[in-house]
Amino acid sequence: MHKRDLLRHSARCVLLAAGSGLPLLAWAVQYQSPQEAMRALFPAAARFAAMPDPLTPARRAQVEREAGSGFPPGDTPRWWAAVDTRGQLLGHVALDHAVGKTELIDFAVGFAPDHAIVGVEILAYRESHGAEIRLPAWRRQFVGRKHPGQLRFGDDIRNIAGATLSCQHVSDAVQRLSALVALLPQG
Repeated sequence: MHKRDLLRHSARCVLLAAGSGLPLLAWAVQYQSPQEAMRALFPAAARFAAMPDPLTPARRAQVEREAGSGFPPGDTPRWWAAVDTRGQLLGHVALDHAVGKTELIDFAVGFAPDHAIVGVEILAYRESHGAEIRLPAWRRQFVGRKHPGQLRFGDDIRNIAGATLSCQHVSDAVQRLSALVALLPQG
């Protein structure tokens, strides 16, 4: 079969599958729930208290300036305070998402009271390639970093070949969250 014939045949198969209502490609993996991710980030927490949305228009503009990238339209990270049995703040957890190449990646970031990142957990990955961002070695690069200037993709945060867009977009989102956590109440 010639290349041109093969392309025509492939195109017909795709159109047939699409017309039949069959999914062309389904790829989504839920690795952990938000609660499991919060527990992984702060195992000593007795509870996680939901926080109100901290993104006022003024804060949004400030965070975007500091991080060097804007929040995607409609993106509102959700925040929790991790609290121990005595009511002491252990840190904050942000649940957010970023677009990999075309699909959303759900993730959680834990921040210590001094704003240092304690960890990054991938909750769900929907792309057909690039799930290597779940590897502990890649996620460990964020630990201990405190502000957007320490989270530059390609400099501070290494890329993974075949997962470039996922790596870059999650790194950009973590940069924004690291700028925002400094504006949260610490009590």
